[in-house]
Amino acid sequence: MAGTPNSVITLRSLATGLVLAIVLNVWVTYGTYILHSSRMSVAHLPISALALFLLVVFLYNPVARSLYTRAAFTGRELALIFCILLISSLIPGKAFVSYFLTIVSTPFYFAQPENQWAELFFPYLPEWLVASNQNNAMGWFYEGLPPGGTVPWSPWIIPVAWWMSFFIAIFVVGACIAAIFRKQWVEYERLTFPLVQVPLELIAADQSPGRWPKLVYDRLFQVGFGLALAIAIWNIFSFALIVPQLPVGTFFETPLQLSPMFPSIPLRISPYMLSFGYFINVDILLSIWVFFMLGILEIGALSYIGLNTEGSGPGGTGGVNAQFFGGFLVYVGYALWTARRHLLAVVRKATGRDPALDDSKELVSYRIAVAGVLAGTVFICAWLYQSGISLPVIAVFLAFLFVLYFGTTKVIAETGVVFLDLPVNAHQITVLSLGSGNVSPQSLTSLGLASAYARNWRGLGMGSVVLADRLTDGFWPRKKGLLLVLTVTFLVSMVTAVAYSIDWGYSTGAYNFGGGAFSNLNVHYYEEIVTWMKNPLSLGQNEPWFMAAGAVIFMVLLKLRHWLVWWPLAPVGFAICFASNIRDSILSVFLAWLIKFILLKVGTGAYRTGQRFFLGVLLGYTLGIVLSFIADALFYPGQGHMMHDW
Repeated sequence: MAGTPNSVITLRSLATGLVLAIVLNVWVTYGTYILHSSRMSVAHLPISALALFLLVVFLYNPVARSLYTRAAFTGRELALIFCILLISSLIPGKAFVSYFLTIVSTPFYFAQPENQWAELFFPYLPEWLVASNQNNAMGWFYEGLPPGGTVPWSPWIIPVAWWMSFFIAIFVVGACIAAIFRKQWVEYERLTFPLVQVPLELIAADQSPGRWPKLVYDRLFQVGFGLALAIAIWNIFSFALIVPQLPVGTFFETPLQLSPMFPSIPLRISPYMLSFGYFINVDILLSIWVFFMLGILEIGALSYIGLNTEGSGPGGTGGVNAQFFGGFLVYVGYALWTARRHLLAVVRKATGRDPALDDSKELVSYRIAVAGVLAGTVFICAWLYQSGISLPVIAVFLAFLFVLYFGTTKVIAETGVVFLDLPVNAHQITVLSLGSGNVSPQSLTSLGLASAYARNWRGLGMGSVVLADRLTDGFWPRKKGLLLVLTVTFLVSMVTAVAYSIDWGYSTGAYNFGGGAFSNLNVHYYEEIVTWMKNPLSLGQNEPWFMAAGAVIFMVLLKLRHWLVWWPLAPVGFAICFASNIRDSILSVFLAWLIKFILLKVGTGAYRTGQRFFLGVLLGYTLGIVLSFIADALFYPGQGHMMHDW
């Protein structure tokens, strides 16, 4: 199947993408749970997806061109392969499976008389969503099979199948929402989608005349690539204590303490964040670090007067985190308000009352997209209701889940911040908003199971589908079949990663997976249900006021941005500046802003020249992390080195 000129899909690109998707899930699962190497599935454009895409661009295509020119992948085929890799990276390791499998496998094995799980929430636990420990099936998963034992798959089949149906529904609804908003964000708001610029640059470089991508011959690219790779190789040699480590990377952190009243500021340089940060709008970079520093100063001031009390609210503390979450809520509300005319037009198109609206460039027609959102939402509500959550609680929970997934998706499209977690978790803020004493034990139990997906910072695919949709805009006038390919990729990746993780659990014992997911975090997720039941919790008395203040501040920033042409602070920076991994990457954000600010003062030509250097840094760092994985596999199996995380 060669594909028509308007086709997204060719058989060879589809087959290659799906094979690489399976490779990615096996690779990341093995590296995370067995080698304990770098976490290559974190980030909104993970290093695992980028590394395998570079394998195609910088190894396969040059070799194919030297043998037979038409054997090389075209630009549109490369775009499809990248989209498949991006979706496949949603699943393995810490990206998703670590949360999901702990929820399925934990309760019956870890229940003890001391923790009172059997008395408190077992009567309300939907057994079709958790794996039974009959015949010690979960015990062997955590401890490893005895000699000669075989993997007991049967306890997993029903819960995993039901969960997968739910996750696919969320994925499809998110993809349909992405299709609905593409025109609004691309054509009306003209968002820049900075994360898409990197694969576009790589595809453009590959499609230039010559055997090798033209980037290979660029001196600045070579310098950036060589510098980042040299630092990575140096730190790989430090594994054997041959040389001292260079303080570059995720886990080389120096805390900066302004005074005892202020929280410490983590100072560390992430080449990954720095490289992607170079593609972010300079006003957004400025806004993130300025609002972050103002937040630090605010915490100190509130501590001084005794108002920054610890609380249970958004972000885990009182005041300041709740304030920024209030800004995030208004950010989402404003995004929907801005799109109101487009949304009405979409509804008219879907109901046949506005045939003039063009939806030919979308993933699916607006009629299918609206139907997909409605049908998927009905299934999700029915699934949640059957799991034990009451309808009023479902309404609040799904509202928060949509706000968080949708808001994070738009932030990624607008800013290109590669490391971004959810500001809060939907199930937790639902319980706090309603008050745990006002929610039935059955609803609390099922909300506790939502740790499997409500903590998912990639929105179970919504943000990735938006990026894939934008990437393909420049290659095909029609996207027929793309959503089906992405959904199949999601399912294949989930089956691969889940089955491979379960198999390794029985081989080595999930206790030995490392990272805490299968040894203490899993227990914490269920202990949270106990806490909700035994101790009525709600938002603290100060937190709603701080959220309201954050909402007002965000609206003022919006007005200033609209009224004053020179106003440099973007409101979106206020909404995300205190997310945990933004806080951890704040030095990289500041350095990206400083470098970009200086180069833009020199001229736009200097900025464009700098792009090639930072592409080199990004690719050199990526290769270095892959080499560290190889070193761990060869010389330090089970005692790996986490050179990369967020």
